[in-house]
Amino acid sequence: MGSKESGTKKMKAVICKKFGSPDVLELVEIEKPQPKNDEVLIRNHGTSINTVDIMHRGGKAMKTAFWGIRQVVGFFLRLSFGGIRKPKQKIPGGGFVGEIVSIGKEVTDWNVGNHVYGYSEKGGVCAEYMTVSASVLAKKPTNLSFQEAAAVPGGATPALLAFKDLATPKKGQKVLIIGASGGIGTFAVQMAKNVYGAEVTGVCGPTNVDMVKEIGADYVIDYTKENYTKNDSIQYDIIFDIASAQNLSKCKNILVSEGTYISNNPISSPKNLFHLMTNNKRFKAGSADESARAMNLIREWIEEGKIKPVIDTVYPLSQTAEAHRHYETGHAKGRVVISIE
Repeated sequence: MGSKESGTKKMKAVICKKFGSPDVLELVEIEKPQPKNDEVLIRNHGTSINTVDIMHRGGKAMKTAFWGIRQVVGFFLRLSFGGIRKPKQKIPGGGFVGEIVSIGKEVTDWNVGNHVYGYSEKGGVCAEYMTVSASVLAKKPTNLSFQEAAAVPGGATPALLAFKDLATPKKGQKVLIIGASGGIGTFAVQMAKNVYGAEVTGVCGPTNVDMVKEIGADYVIDYTKENYTKNDSIQYDIIFDIASAQNLSKCKNILVSEGTYISNNPISSPKNLFHLMTNNKRFKAGSADESARAMNLIREWIEEGKIKPVIDTVYPLSQTAEAHRHYETGHAKGRVVISIE
Protein backbone atom coordinates (compact mmCIF):
# COMPACT_ATOMS: atom_id res chain seq x y z
CA MET A 1 0.00 0.00 0.00
CA GLY A 2 1.50 3.32 -1.13
CA SER A 3 1.53 6.16 1.40
CA LYS A 4 2.91 9.61 2.14
CA GLU A 5 1.50 9.60 5.69
CA SER A 6 3.51 9.08 8.83
CA GLY A 7 3.33 10.19 12.44
CA THR A 8 -0.02 10.94 14.05
CA LYS A 9 -2.74 8.31 14.14
CA LYS A 10 -5.36 10.79 15.38
CA MET A 11 -7.53 13.26 13.51
CA LYS A 12 -10.15 15.90 14.20
CA ALA A 13 -13.69 15.09 13.15
CA VAL A 14 -17.22 16.31 13.68
CA ILE A 15 -19.53 13.63 15.00
CA CYS A 16 -23.28 13.34 15.44
CA LYS A 17 -24.08 10.96 18.31
CA LYS A 18 -27.84 11.42 18.09
CA PHE A 19 -30.49 13.04 15.91
CA GLY A 20 -31.29 16.65 16.70
CA SER A 21 -30.53 20.32 16.14
CA PRO A 22 -27.07 21.56 15.06
CA ASP A 23 -26.14 21.49 18.76
CA VAL A 24 -25.70 17.69 18.53
CA LEU A 25 -22.62 18.16 16.33
CA GLU A 26 -19.36 17.86 18.27
CA LEU A 27 -15.73 18.40 17.27
CA VAL A 28 -13.66 15.52 18.68
CA GLU A 29 -10.36 13.73 18.18
CA ILE A 30 -10.63 10.14 16.95
CA GLU A 31 -8.56 7.45 15.29
CA LYS A 32 -7.58 8.07 11.70
CA PRO A 33 -9.13 5.45 9.37
CA GLN A 34 -7.17 3.08 7.17
CA PRO A 35 -8.17 2.23 3.60
CA LYS A 36 -9.39 -1.20 2.57
CA ASN A 37 -7.89 -2.89 -0.48
CA ASP A 38 -10.21 -1.06 -2.91
CA GLU A 39 -10.15 2.28 -1.08
CA VAL A 40 -7.98 5.35 -0.76
CA LEU A 41 -7.22 7.50 2.27
CA ILE A 42 -7.79 11.17 1.57
CA ARG A 43 -6.51 14.20 3.43
CA ASN A 44 -9.78 16.07 3.25
CA HIS A 45 -9.68 19.80 2.49
CA GLY A 46 -13.35 20.67 2.39
CA THR A 47 -17.00 19.83 2.00
CA SER A 48 -20.26 21.73 1.55
CA ILE A 49 -23.68 21.44 3.14
CA ASN A 50 -26.41 19.56 1.28
CA THR A 51 -30.00 18.94 2.28
CA VAL A 52 -29.25 15.28 2.94
CA ASP A 53 -26.68 16.36 5.55
CA ILE A 54 -29.37 18.29 7.41
CA MET A 55 -31.70 15.28 7.27
CA HIS A 56 -28.89 12.95 8.43
CA ARG A 57 -28.28 15.15 11.45
CA GLY A 58 -31.92 15.89 12.25
CA GLY A 59 -33.35 12.47 11.46
CA LYS A 60 -36.34 13.96 9.69
CA ALA A 61 -37.51 15.22 6.34
CA MET A 62 -37.12 18.90 5.47
CA LYS A 63 -39.92 21.35 6.21
CA THR A 64 -40.53 21.65 2.47
CA ALA A 65 -42.17 18.21 2.62
CA PHE A 66 -45.88 18.51 3.34
CA TRP A 67 -47.29 17.48 6.72
CA GLY A 68 -48.06 13.79 7.05
CA ILE A 69 -45.65 12.61 4.39
CA ARG A 70 -42.90 14.41 6.34
CA GLN A 71 -43.44 12.14 9.34
CA VAL A 72 -43.44 8.99 7.22
CA VAL A 73 -40.32 10.02 5.33
CA GLY A 74 -38.61 10.96 8.58
CA PHE A 75 -39.19 7.49 10.02
CA PHE A 76 -37.68 5.77 6.98
CA LEU A 77 -34.81 8.25 6.90
CA ARG A 78 -33.86 7.27 10.44
CA LEU A 79 -33.89 3.62 9.47
CA SER A 80 -31.73 4.31 6.42
CA PHE A 81 -29.28 6.34 8.53
CA GLY A 82 -28.87 3.43 10.91
CA GLY A 83 -31.42 3.62 13.70
CA ILE A 84 -34.40 5.29 15.30
CA ARG A 85 -32.42 7.24 17.92
CA LYS A 86 -29.02 7.85 16.35
CA PRO A 87 -27.30 7.64 12.96
CA LYS A 88 -25.05 4.67 12.29
CA GLN A 89 -22.51 6.88 10.55
CA LYS A 90 -21.56 9.39 13.21
CA ILE A 91 -19.41 11.58 10.92
CA PRO A 92 -21.67 13.58 8.56
CA GLY A 93 -21.02 14.89 5.07
CA GLY A 94 -21.00 13.41 1.57
CA GLY A 95 -19.20 15.75 -0.81
CA PHE A 96 -15.43 15.91 -0.49
CA VAL A 97 -12.25 17.31 -2.02
CA GLY A 98 -8.71 16.51 -1.02
CA GLU A 99 -5.40 14.78 -1.67
CA ILE A 100 -4.80 11.04 -1.76
CA VAL A 101 -2.31 10.13 0.95
CA SER A 102 -2.58 6.33 0.93
CA ILE A 103 -4.01 3.69 -1.41
CA GLY A 104 -5.21 0.12 -1.00
CA LYS A 105 -3.29 -2.62 -2.77
CA GLU A 106 -6.05 -3.20 -5.34
CA VAL A 107 -6.18 0.45 -6.43
CA THR A 108 -4.39 0.96 -9.76
CA ASP A 109 -5.97 4.07 -11.32
CA TRP A 110 -4.88 6.56 -8.67
CA ASN A 111 -1.63 7.59 -7.04
CA VAL A 112 -0.59 9.18 -3.79
CA GLY A 113 -0.62 12.95 -4.27
CA ASN A 114 -3.55 13.08 -6.71
CA HIS A 115 -6.08 15.84 -6.05
CA VAL A 116 -9.59 14.42 -6.21
CA TYR A 117 -13.20 15.26 -5.47
CA GLY A 118 -16.51 13.45 -5.44
CA TYR A 119 -19.37 12.23 -3.30
CA SER A 120 -19.33 9.45 -0.72
CA GLU A 121 -22.73 7.88 -0.10
CA LYS A 122 -21.44 6.34 3.13
CA GLY A 123 -20.63 9.78 4.61
CA GLY A 124 -17.71 10.36 6.94
CA VAL A 125 -16.55 13.59 5.28
CA CYS A 126 -16.51 16.13 8.12
CA ALA A 127 -13.07 14.98 9.23
CA GLU A 128 -9.43 15.66 8.45
CA TYR A 129 -9.08 12.21 6.86
CA MET A 130 -11.55 9.87 5.22
CA THR A 131 -11.56 6.60 3.33
CA VAL A 132 -13.57 6.19 0.17
CA SER A 133 -13.91 3.65 -2.62
CA ALA A 134 -11.59 4.47 -5.50
CA SER A 135 -14.53 3.97 -7.89
CA VAL A 136 -16.20 7.25 -6.84
CA LEU A 137 -13.15 9.46 -7.36
CA ALA A 138 -12.94 12.17 -10.01
CA LYS A 139 -10.10 14.58 -10.73
CA LYS A 140 -10.45 17.93 -8.98
CA PRO A 141 -11.00 20.81 -11.44
CA THR A 142 -7.58 22.30 -12.03
CA ASN A 143 -8.86 25.89 -12.09
CA LEU A 144 -10.53 25.71 -8.68
CA SER A 145 -9.05 25.98 -5.20
CA PHE A 146 -9.88 23.26 -2.70
CA GLN A 147 -12.53 25.47 -1.10
CA GLU A 148 -14.13 26.23 -4.47
CA ALA A 149 -14.09 22.58 -5.50
CA ALA A 150 -15.69 21.61 -2.18
CA ALA A 151 -18.78 23.57 -3.27
CA VAL A 152 -19.43 21.38 -6.32
CA PRO A 153 -20.47 17.86 -5.14
CA GLY A 154 -24.15 17.74 -4.24
CA GLY A 155 -24.79 21.18 -5.74
CA ALA A 156 -24.05 20.79 -9.44
CA THR A 157 -25.38 17.25 -9.73
CA PRO A 158 -29.11 18.03 -9.20
CA ALA A 159 -28.80 20.61 -11.99
CA LEU A 160 -27.11 18.00 -14.16
CA LEU A 161 -29.96 15.59 -13.47
CA ALA A 162 -32.53 18.23 -14.45
CA PHE A 163 -31.00 19.33 -17.73
CA LYS A 164 -29.08 16.28 -18.91
CA ASP A 165 -31.45 13.49 -17.91
CA LEU A 166 -34.95 14.83 -17.24
CA ALA A 167 -35.53 17.65 -19.76
CA THR A 168 -32.59 18.75 -21.88
CA PRO A 169 -33.05 22.34 -23.10
CA LYS A 170 -32.61 23.03 -26.79
CA LYS A 171 -30.77 26.14 -27.88
CA GLY A 172 -32.97 29.18 -27.51
CA GLN A 173 -35.69 27.48 -25.47
CA LYS A 174 -37.03 29.33 -22.45
CA VAL A 175 -36.10 27.91 -19.04
CA LEU A 176 -37.48 29.19 -15.73
CA ILE A 177 -35.43 28.38 -12.62
CA ILE A 178 -37.26 28.88 -9.31
CA GLY A 179 -34.71 29.25 -6.53
CA ALA A 180 -31.98 30.54 -8.84
CA SER A 181 -29.79 32.05 -6.13
CA GLY A 182 -29.32 28.93 -3.99
CA GLY A 183 -26.69 26.22 -3.93
CA ILE A 184 -28.30 24.25 -6.76
CA GLY A 185 -29.87 27.19 -8.56
CA THR A 186 -26.60 29.00 -9.21
CA PHE A 187 -25.29 25.92 -11.02
CA ALA A 188 -28.60 25.44 -12.84
CA VAL A 189 -28.60 28.99 -14.24
CA GLN A 190 -25.08 28.60 -15.64
CA MET A 191 -25.68 25.09 -16.95
CA ALA A 192 -28.90 25.97 -18.78
CA LYS A 193 -27.34 29.12 -20.26
CA ASN A 194 -23.72 28.20 -20.97
CA VAL A 195 -23.91 24.45 -21.64
CA TYR A 196 -27.27 24.14 -23.38
CA GLY A 197 -27.76 27.64 -24.80
CA ALA A 198 -31.19 28.26 -23.28
CA GLU A 199 -32.80 31.62 -22.55
CA VAL A 200 -32.82 31.62 -18.76
CA THR A 201 -35.12 33.40 -16.35
CA GLY A 202 -34.24 33.11 -12.68
CA VAL A 203 -36.60 33.58 -9.74
CA CYS A 204 -35.12 34.78 -6.44
CA GLY A 205 -35.50 37.28 -3.61
CA PRO A 206 -34.72 41.01 -3.93
CA THR A 207 -31.23 40.84 -2.42
CA ASN A 208 -30.07 38.23 -4.95
CA VAL A 209 -31.28 39.75 -8.22
CA ASP A 210 -27.94 41.28 -9.21
CA MET A 211 -26.00 38.11 -8.43
CA VAL A 212 -28.31 35.94 -10.53
CA LYS A 213 -27.87 38.36 -13.44
CA GLU A 214 -24.09 38.28 -13.02
CA ILE A 215 -23.92 34.49 -13.35
CA GLY A 216 -25.77 34.55 -16.65
CA ALA A 217 -29.55 34.77 -16.29
CA ASP A 218 -31.15 36.68 -19.17
CA TYR A 219 -34.01 37.81 -16.96
CA VAL A 220 -34.55 37.79 -13.21
CA ILE A 221 -37.90 37.85 -11.37
CA ASP A 222 -38.10 39.12 -7.81
CA TYR A 223 -40.81 36.87 -6.37
CA THR A 224 -41.70 39.50 -3.74
CA LYS A 225 -42.77 41.89 -6.50
CA GLU A 226 -44.28 39.65 -9.15
CA ASN A 227 -46.55 36.62 -9.13
CA TYR A 228 -44.88 35.02 -12.12
CA THR A 229 -47.33 32.10 -12.27
CA LYS A 230 -50.08 34.56 -13.27
CA ASN A 231 -48.14 36.16 -16.12
CA ASP A 232 -49.11 33.85 -18.98
CA SER A 233 -47.82 36.29 -21.59
CA ILE A 234 -44.53 34.40 -21.28
CA GLN A 235 -44.47 30.62 -21.43
CA TYR A 236 -41.52 28.38 -20.67
CA ASP A 237 -40.37 25.13 -22.22
CA ILE A 238 -38.86 23.93 -18.93
CA ILE A 239 -39.55 24.99 -15.34
CA PHE A 240 -37.06 23.78 -12.74
CA ASP A 241 -38.52 24.32 -9.28
CA ILE A 242 -35.62 23.96 -6.89
CA ALA A 243 -37.18 25.95 -4.07
CA SER A 244 -40.34 23.81 -3.81
CA ALA A 245 -42.22 27.09 -4.16
CA GLN A 246 -44.82 25.91 -6.67
CA ASN A 247 -46.36 22.80 -8.19
CA LEU A 248 -47.22 21.72 -11.71
CA SER A 249 -50.87 22.72 -11.32
CA LYS A 250 -49.95 26.30 -10.45
CA CYS A 251 -47.46 26.52 -13.32
CA LYS A 252 -49.61 25.16 -16.15
CA ASN A 253 -50.46 28.65 -17.41
CA ILE A 254 -46.78 29.53 -17.91
CA LEU A 255 -45.71 26.18 -19.36
CA VAL A 256 -45.94 25.42 -23.09
CA SER A 257 -48.24 22.55 -24.04
CA GLU A 258 -45.35 20.11 -24.43
CA GLY A 259 -43.27 21.65 -21.66
CA THR A 260 -41.79 19.98 -18.59
CA TYR A 261 -42.01 20.91 -14.92
CA ILE A 262 -39.07 19.52 -12.91
CA SER A 263 -39.39 19.28 -9.15
CA ASN A 264 -36.32 19.06 -6.95
CA ASN A 265 -38.60 17.86 -4.13
CA PRO A 266 -41.66 15.93 -5.34
CA ILE A 267 -42.97 15.46 -1.80
CA SER A 268 -43.25 19.22 -1.30
CA SER A 269 -46.97 19.18 -2.10
CA PRO A 270 -49.73 16.57 -2.43
CA LYS A 271 -50.35 17.66 -6.02
CA ASN A 272 -46.72 17.12 -7.02
CA LEU A 273 -46.70 13.71 -5.34
CA PHE A 274 -49.89 12.83 -7.24
CA HIS A 275 -48.30 13.85 -10.56
CA LEU A 276 -45.27 11.73 -9.74
CA MET A 277 -47.29 8.65 -8.78
CA THR A 278 -49.54 8.90 -11.86
CA ASN A 279 -46.57 9.27 -14.21
CA ASN A 280 -47.69 12.62 -15.59
CA LYS A 281 -45.50 13.14 -18.68
CA ARG A 282 -45.12 16.84 -17.94
CA PHE A 283 -43.84 16.24 -14.40
CA LYS A 284 -40.27 15.04 -13.85
CA ALA A 285 -38.24 14.25 -10.73
CA GLY A 286 -35.35 11.96 -9.90
CA SER A 287 -32.24 11.29 -7.85
CA ALA A 288 -29.02 13.06 -8.74
CA ASP A 289 -26.15 10.99 -10.10
CA GLU A 290 -23.12 11.56 -7.86
CA SER A 291 -20.92 9.06 -9.71
CA ALA A 292 -17.37 9.66 -10.90
CA ARG A 293 -18.69 9.92 -14.46
CA ALA A 294 -21.02 12.77 -13.50
CA MET A 295 -18.33 14.55 -11.48
CA ASN A 296 -15.84 14.29 -14.36
CA LEU A 297 -18.37 15.77 -16.80
CA ILE A 298 -18.97 18.66 -14.42
CA ARG A 299 -15.20 19.09 -14.06
CA GLU A 300 -14.87 19.43 -17.84
CA TRP A 301 -17.50 22.17 -17.92
CA ILE A 302 -15.78 23.97 -15.03
CA GLU A 303 -12.39 23.81 -16.72
CA GLU A 304 -13.96 25.09 -19.95
CA GLY A 305 -15.30 28.10 -18.03
CA LYS A 306 -18.97 27.22 -18.57
CA ILE A 307 -19.88 26.90 -14.90
CA LYS A 308 -18.31 27.89 -11.60
CA PRO A 309 -19.35 27.53 -7.97
CA VAL A 310 -20.89 30.47 -6.14
CA ILE A 311 -19.94 30.43 -2.47
CA ASP A 312 -21.97 32.17 0.22
CA THR A 313 -19.86 31.50 3.31
CA VAL A 314 -16.85 29.38 4.29
CA TYR A 315 -16.76 27.96 7.82
CA PRO A 316 -13.91 26.11 9.53
CA LEU A 317 -14.53 22.52 10.61
CA SER A 318 -14.91 23.69 14.21
CA GLN A 319 -17.96 25.73 13.16
CA THR A 320 -19.85 22.97 11.36
CA ALA A 321 -22.88 23.51 13.60
CA GLU A 322 -22.97 27.19 12.61
CA ALA A 323 -22.74 26.15 8.95
CA HIS A 324 -25.79 23.91 9.41
CA ARG A 325 -27.72 26.72 11.08
CA HIS A 326 -26.94 29.11 8.26
CA TYR A 327 -27.93 26.58 5.61
CA GLU A 328 -31.23 25.94 7.35
CA THR A 329 -32.22 29.61 7.08
CA GLY A 330 -32.74 28.99 3.36
CA HIS A 331 -31.17 32.36 2.51
CA ALA A 332 -27.67 31.35 1.42
CA LYS A 333 -26.45 32.85 -1.87
CA GLY A 334 -24.88 29.80 -3.44
CA ARG A 335 -23.07 27.15 -1.42
CA VAL A 336 -22.17 26.90 2.26
CA VAL A 337 -18.66 25.43 2.49
CA ILE A 338 -16.72 23.86 5.35
CA SER A 339 -12.95 24.25 5.03
CA ILE A 340 -10.87 21.47 6.58
CA GLU A 341 -7.30 22.67 6.83
